[in-house]
Amino acid sequence: MQAAITARLCLALTLPGLWPTTALAAPQTVILYGDDDYAPYSYVENGVFKGMYIDILRLAASTMPDYRLELQPRPWKRGLDALEKGQVFGLFPPGYKRERPYVQPYSTMLYRESVVLFCHDAVMRTPRTHFPADFAGLTIGVNTGFLLSEKLMAPARQGLLHLEAAKGNEANLKKLALRRIDCYASDRGAARHTARQLQGELDRYAFQLHEVLELSSEATYIAYSARNTPAYKADFINKMNAALLAMRQNGQLARIEGAYLR
Repeated sequence: MQAAITARLCLALTLPGLWPTTALAAPQTVILYGDDDYAPYSYVENGVFKGMYIDILRLAASTMPDYRLELQPRPWKRGLDALEKGQVFGLFPPGYKRERPYVQPYSTMLYRESVVLFCHDAVMRTPRTHFPADFAGLTIGVNTGFLLSEKLMAPARQGLLHLEAAKGNEANLKKLALRRIDCYASDRGAARHTARQLQGELDRYAFQLHEVLELSSEATYIAYSARNTPAYKADFINKMNAALLAMRQNGQLARIEGAYLR
């Protein structure tokens, strides 16, 4: 009798639909989009999506067995437009903006990006710790199209210093090495990344990247669309936030940041 019951049970478990759902359930695929041209944070190189935020999110996702995370590059403005329309689930790495009601919610912080002032050796011979007073009369390079903080714009409007725009980090770092500008205002990570790429060329000028002071900083996040609400949304966000917080506490985030920004 017992053998017959056991045989029927074994047969039942082999029939379609009778195996426990947890054994058959595949991880839920979640797609997050990221800026495709924002080195060293997220960018495409030789067809590969890479960068500091990519490494952070992939490591976080490795601790979330219920989900399979896909990270896809997208031009930043297109990504924001798709987020607003609810066409994408999440986008990284925006800062917090009150004028974006279509974001609901923001994740826990990914990183705090900083705009800093780099200056060449001759400028550094004079102590410069107070901005803008200690920088009066200097020419500061900026990137064309880069959104400048009021901390930089106000003294320029007052004529205390001069702003000179060039297209991108590479052009400005070369100008700084040649002392065609006195200082350069840039995102810390972007400038350091470009300086490493140009190291051989900049070495000809005995150039070193001297960071003088921080002008501003902004925390970055994953922004989730208020109009894209799959059933797993709350669970995924909670687990991703927990993974990111754990990585910050155990030092994994600091190690990834150091690898890109040292």
